[in-house]
Amino acid sequence: MKNIEYNAGEIVELAIRRQEFSISELSRCLHVNRRTLYNWFTKKDLHPELILQIGKVINYNFYPDFEIGFFGLCHEEEVKSNARHTQKIPEDLVFYWMGKYINLLEEYKGLLRKRNSQKADSYTVAGE
Repeated sequence: MKNIEYNAGEIVELAIRRQEFSISELSRCLHVNRRTLYNWFTKKDLHPELILQIGKVINYNFYPDFEIGFFGLCHEEEVKSNARHTQKIPEDLVFYWMGKYINLLEEYKGLLRKRNSQKADSYTVAGE
């Protein structure tokens, strides 16, 4: 049997574009930012649960796109069962937490700006 080379990120990106699914909408559905999605597209390997979750959102079956055994499932019933029960991205995914971290940093930056502008306003009022 020939070993098939694949790039999971490219396969996922191509499927998303073939389905004409908006990157912004997908990022909202997966609760990650767009930058995280674009990072995933550059990865050679993606967690099978993540691929299944994306497939569920964009209504696409990734099984034919990957070599046999990639998802660790053999029977079609198991495949269908797993796809039905995949409701959330596994929390151990590095990219999932990276997206959360980036969002948290953006919120923190916004709070700092707000606090600094309030301090500047209070200095202006006191100095008048």
